[in-house]
Amino acid sequence: MDKWKVPVAFALVILLPVVLAALTLRQGWYEPGTRNKGQWLSKDVYLLQPLPSSQTKWRLVYLEARQCEAVCQQVPVLMQRIRSALGRNLDKLALVQLVDEPAPEAGAEIKTGDIMLVDSQGLAILRYEVPANTAQWPLFGKAVLSDVQQLLKYQRGPE
Repeated sequence: MDKWKVPVAFALVILLPVVLAALTLRQGWYEPGTRNKGQWLSKDVYLLQPLPSSQTKWRLVYLEARQCEAVCQQVPVLMQRIRSALGRNLDKLALVQLVDEPAPEAGAEIKTGDIMLVDSQGLAILRYEVPANTAQWPLFGKAVLSDVQQLLKYQRGPE
């Protein structure tokens, strides 16, 4: 009986964590975290024309409403501050304002007044809903800046 204690204990030490991990995943007890602050789009929405292959710029696009209030006229200034906060990478982000209505195939995911992060192929990747209260803009700007910095960090292609 004593000769089976060590192999059984060894098998339990090896198998028990694997079984517990599988059980945790199957029961939905684990929720994986994400680092992004914006909302990923579930559909492929091409907002802009693709850039030439020699340019690998990300584009921050503001979907401006036709009837713009005083607050929404300050959003381009906020976008410029986000761009300037990139420091040496500021040439890798272009700012774009669109006054047109979003494409109908975008559905309810994209609304006027949103800021979109668009890749060099024109594909909208992340959506940010601009807060109506300007007191929340510093945190909003940090969130957008964080996502842009992460994308630039992991970007492949010519510098």
